[in-house]
Amino acid sequence: MRESEYILETPIGHRKKYGQFFTPSSVARLMASWVMKDSPKSILDPAFGLGIFYDEITKTNPDNNFQLTAYEIDDRILGYLSLNGNETNMRIVNSDYLEAELASYDGIICNPPYMRFQKFVTRHDLLPKIEKQVGKTLVGYSNVASVFLIKALNELRPNGRLAFIMPFEFFNAGYGREIKKSLSEDFLLKQIVVFANEKDIFPDVTTTVCVLLCKNDRKAESIKITQIAANEEIDRISDLSDFYQHKVDRSDLPYKQKWTPIILSLFSQSQPPVSFCELSLYGSFKRGIATGANDFFALSKSKIETINIDENNLCKCITKSQQVRKAIFTEDDFYALYNADKPVYCLDVKDRSKQEIKTYIKQGEDLGYHKRYLTKTRNPWYKIERRKPAPILFGVFSRGRLKVIINLTTAINFTCFHGFYPNLFGEQLINKLFVYLLSDVGQEIVKNNKRTYGDKLDKFEPGDLNDSLCPNPTQFAMIDDREALRVIELAKTDEELAIKASNQLIERIVNAG
Repeated sequence: MRESEYILETPIGHRKKYGQFFTPSSVARLMASWVMKDSPKSILDPAFGLGIFYDEITKTNPDNNFQLTAYEIDDRILGYLSLNGNETNMRIVNSDYLEAELASYDGIICNPPYMRFQKFVTRHDLLPKIEKQVGKTLVGYSNVASVFLIKALNELRPNGRLAFIMPFEFFNAGYGREIKKSLSEDFLLKQIVVFANEKDIFPDVTTTVCVLLCKNDRKAESIKITQIAANEEIDRISDLSDFYQHKVDRSDLPYKQKWTPIILSLFSQSQPPVSFCELSLYGSFKRGIATGANDFFALSKSKIETINIDENNLCKCITKSQQVRKAIFTEDDFYALYNADKPVYCLDVKDRSKQEIKTYIKQGEDLGYHKRYLTKTRNPWYKIERRKPAPILFGVFSRGRLKVIINLTTAINFTCFHGFYPNLFGEQLINKLFVYLLSDVGQEIVKNNKRTYGDKLDKFEPGDLNDSLCPNPTQFAMIDDREALRVIELAKTDEELAIKASNQLIERIVNAG
């Protein structure tokens, strides 16, 4: 239905506003086949788009003995529909599905919009209404897709079938917990479909996605896990129910736990020994300092000299990820950045009595920095969080290898990095933890907790890292302190050699079982 024409003629900003990306016809065919298995009479599509699901449903049911109700909020996309006027079994409602009253359907199929719920202007009015409809408390920062799903599940009739495309991140995120509880405890979830080479199948996608297949039959069956490698493989599948690599018991997918590591471990070659513990045993990762106005707080050498701020009102700070390019960050590295006029100091007001500080704060207020989302919640607005330098830094975003750094400076960090703060157990193991996180095995295991977005962009929240598995104290004792120090020394000049050395040390632990 004119997808290529719509993409070509529609600004990307408009598509992002509505969280639009299109379902490949091959995937839509499989989803439609699942929904139509029991010959539903009434079908819902909460986010109609250009109507790919209607097309595929019609192909499976040429007699058109069903009635489709579809919602589509975007007037622009409706103008691109290639309707011939004979679609008497379809009703398109030009409004927001989330604002509609609850109904009930034999089948539901959807590729929901992908955006944060807080982008909805009317969310404060909508959320209480939806919570009342479904009888559940929803977290306000949910992805819109998750709100679509939990509402749709409540509209599925007994023995009805549902097929939903969902962002994979909801398996790990806090906002997904209530949905996972419903999927599991109500015996709705029957199959999860993941894609190994997602860009080949979903070239337009901006986040990693999966397909959920549900049936409201109250049968406590095992959940099928399917991985699809390529479009050619999809073309050979006639029935998704018969195509899967694993079956897991519902008890193996507890709703309070993150599902991504569990699902990915089924297809991963790197399995942590059962005796590994959670990294949180040794301390915790915390997000970096969120200033709310980095342009104001991050200061370079020339700016410090211009505004004449003294050292007592400054602190060393890594303000951008690209400032750290090696696995070991030293004081020499810091001052090289400072002398290159990079913003590696942060305003840290301890003495406001100085005229220079008063003047700079006034300049910030004249530019409206004090009225920003974060700054306006602080008193005074220019006070940053108190934070000690973290001995290990971990990149929030990455492609390929994860960015892990030993911080040998007294610099704190902005939100470009998460900082690890050891407890009594972890203080003596910092070097060994770094060796593990640097190693290929450690990186693959930690990646089980990642949140993947479009173009293979991985993201970690502090909780994702804290929940990651790593060697227990007895296993770490198999590495001598001098061996760990040698890896750090190697990393100062040759990171590839340091990785090889770390691999040898961690493989010693893994091979010991």
